[in-house]
Amino acid sequence: MKTKSFIAVTVVCVLCCTLFGVLLVAGCGKSAGQLDIGWAPPVVVSSSIGSLGRWVDLYRCRDTIIGINVLRGGLPEGLILNPDHKSWSKLSFAGAPNGYVWGCATVDPKNQNILSAKGYAENDQHVVMKAFLGTIAEGSLRDIKEIQWVVDKKPLLGETAPNIKLNDPGMREEIGIDKGIINGSEVYIPFSLAAITVGAYSSSHGPFNNGVLYSPDFGKTWQMEKISDVEVHAGAYPMCKTEKYNYYFAGDQPFWSSRKSDDSKWETPQLIAKTFAISVGWSAETGEGDTVHVCWMDRRHNKWRFNIDGPPIENDNIYYCRRKDSDSDWSKDVLLSKGLEYCYPPSISAEGKNVVVVWAGIASADKHHSEYKPNDIYYVTSKNGGETWTKPVKITDKAKDGIVSGRPKVVLLNGTIHLFYTQGELEKAKELSPGLTRLNDQPWPIYYTQRPFPD
Repeated sequence: MKTKSFIAVTVVCVLCCTLFGVLLVAGCGKSAGQLDIGWAPPVVVSSSIGSLGRWVDLYRCRDTIIGINVLRGGLPEGLILNPDHKSWSKLSFAGAPNGYVWGCATVDPKNQNILSAKGYAENDQHVVMKAFLGTIAEGSLRDIKEIQWVVDKKPLLGETAPNIKLNDPGMREEIGIDKGIINGSEVYIPFSLAAITVGAYSSSHGPFNNGVLYSPDFGKTWQMEKISDVEVHAGAYPMCKTEKYNYYFAGDQPFWSSRKSDDSKWETPQLIAKTFAISVGWSAETGEGDTVHVCWMDRRHNKWRFNIDGPPIENDNIYYCRRKDSDSDWSKDVLLSKGLEYCYPPSISAEGKNVVVVWAGIASADKHHSEYKPNDIYYVTSKNGGETWTKPVKITDKAKDGIVSGRPKVVLLNGTIHLFYTQGELEKAKELSPGLTRLNDQPWPIYYTQRPFPD
């Protein structure tokens, strides 16, 4: 199973005192699609590995923000928000070992501990897990150590028939992992494992195990906690922590979650959306509070079209819902991207009752439009914990000039919205046919901008 490389849904846990609400398209005095001039002039802080090929993952950490960008060869590049909260400095990852999935790193928001893991099945007997742990201090990684442990086949799959294999003979099968939770000495790593059922003439994926690897002592000992055995195509998803619960997310169609308090077992998975778009994956960000806010690409209004020249044409929407620790289920979902024909992976952040969602997209375009065509960055905000929302407005206004803007990442910190996004112009030679783009284009600049949260 391959670890997924990009993600379309973002989750953030924040303090929120509102109950379920409905979408109110109002606010800021702007019409949908209008340019918001309240943003600071963008500055280049990093670069992608090729067009929209990579992005900077952002983590709120103490009273600052840490960014991690994965360079060619899988090596991490670190960024840290300076004390002026307006500029960025390089964060040294010297000494970080190769081979870890840095796009799925986990950062403790309280004490700047960091963990990156990987895992694989071999010899049809066990799963080997490896993790890198360290601490971010004074602009670099400190206290670096690597750990390894083994999870045997029987705890993972139970009693199995002889034709159930962890991996093909002579092959290593990666297990899907993603961003977990570090809370003091407690560590959670979400995983998704697909075994192999060997038949007379062919093999198939399954059975499945979706759950977490848990350490109560910061990596000294580990145990496996199974949550579900349903088939999950996209692998593991990022986790999220509120005041009382740890949240696990999985699935594609449908998209679901489970949660667990410190003194309970994982709850029965509950549906979030039946129409989650699986054309890409998703990522997460965590914060403090008693509410989980979730947004995702949704295909319920998708005018899916077959494209003989390339990938199918999809035009998904951005939807949102939330859940408080005291709620028994998820809120009714709401459409955030009304008025836009094409939308691409969103990012969400929240602070108190303030919530912001950003994504790339365009109001209208031809039937061959894709994420790699000219798009702008849009955003919406809520001042009441997701009960009502503003109309989508533009942060960039370059699509009309043939410029591609995409892969936005956002963090709210001390009343300021901090935003990263990638922007560039696709070389004509890289477009193989309408709707089909050759990857590994030249690196594009990654820009940073900010603005106060709108009144």
